[in-house]
Amino acid sequence: MKFLTTSKYIYMKPIYFFATLIAFTFYSQQSVAQDSLRSVKPKSVFAEELIGHKRQYLQLLVNKVFIEKTKTGLFSISSYAADYKENLNNNEFQNTTLIYHQLYKGLSINSGVSFTSIEGLRNFIGLQYMYQNKNLSFIYLPVYYFNKSHKFSNLALIEFTPPLNKNWSFYSRLQIHYNHDLKTGNHFRSYAYSRLGFTYKYFSFGIADNYDCYSADKTTKNNYGVFLKLSM
Repeated sequence: MKFLTTSKYIYMKPIYFFATLIAFTFYSQQSVAQDSLRSVKPKSVFAEELIGHKRQYLQLLVNKVFIEKTKTGLFSISSYAADYKENLNNNEFQNTTLIYHQLYKGLSINSGVSFTSIEGLRNFIGLQYMYQNKNLSFIYLPVYYFNKSHKFSNLALIEFTPPLNKNWSFYSRLQIHYNHDLKTGNHFRSYAYSRLGFTYKYFSFGIADNYDCYSADKTTKNNYGVFLKLSM
């Protein structure tokens, strides 16, 4: 996969990559982005399973607005990965849950907690930008972990789903995460997940690739296969 052969350059310059991704989103949608969150009601729950050649991966994403007037809501993303061997040390779990409050047209402040099978529970504060129209959705989440460890984390998720007819649409997604250890100045954790397929009503399916990178040594795991996603 061409993306994987160039992914090391993304990890070397994560700040520039995320800045380019945000600029592209603003530019391509500026004519209709006066207040997209009011014109399109976003879906709230997304559940996905990936059956890969080396691992099984599940992800649950929840985005729920509780106070419509101020756009105060809950955002949570959980994932679980395990290989097909009976080795519990290779299993991974991570969850990020936060409360956000919108400041201006999709830009919000947030505070929450993150739990991983490696580091346990950590608190963070940060920002959040969300954009959504009928064909494009984008989330960017930069946060700072201030207890136990001092790390700066970025999460970017972009989906593009142009319609083919009344019930069918093309589906594509890129989900990227980069976690930098401020104490050591080293890479701590990153990944790049890509999806390509079709959507029929509430279901999306197709081919998938998960590329994970760990620690300062940048040990990698690549897992490709097929996915099924439910959006509600």
